[in-house]
Amino acid sequence: MVKTKRIISLIVAIIASVSVCFLTFCSGKNNESSGVKTTYSFAISKTAVTLEAGQTEKLECRYGDKTIVFSSSDEAIATVAQDGTITAVSAGVAYVTAKAEGVDGAEKMCKVTVVKYDYSVKIDREEQITAVIKDKAVTLDFVATVCKDGEKSDLTAKFTVSPAGADMIVDGNVARITFSTVGEFTVKAEYAGAVATVTVKVINNVA
Repeated sequence: MVKTKRIISLIVAIIASVSVCFLTFCSGKNNESSGVKTTYSFAISKTAVTLEAGQTEKLECRYGDKTIVFSSSDEAIATVAQDGTITAVSAGVAYVTAKAEGVDGAEKMCKVTVVKYDYSVKIDREEQITAVIKDKAVTLDFVATVCKDGEKSDLTAKFTVSPAGADMIVDGNVARITFSTVGEFTVKAEYAGAVATVTVKVINNVA
């Protein structure tokens, strides 16, 4: 009998606890509708970024289910789209602000530093060279070096050759070009606006 009473008491206590929890959950869920202001944690992925002109960086921001509105302190230096994508424009410092729409004081800031480097490109050949076709084609290698602020870097240049009539295989900063017709060709290596060129005059093996 005593044991039965204890079991009944335990069941009653469990039911009471569940009821309290349920009521608390419902109360918390309806905080906003009852006039109680809910405060969320403002999350932003970065508070400072350094970019070169033309580069982009996307900020991830969250404040509950609120819409985040972005703005830039100086659009001549950096702009920001409403999805949080920052685009560097020119050298300087700007501040991107993210605000939770309709919530006073809910904002975060990201410092954007836009830098400008001086680049130069070199190709390991003279500016003008002559190549003689042998067995219907001649293959030459061109090695490019990209310098950043006067220092050699590991950056990769983009090769092109014109006009048509040459086949090119590129591996990093090395371009292997096969010339199969006579004529004058321009080999170009570029990086961030810096350009190096080599003019290749291709002749046949007849003097």
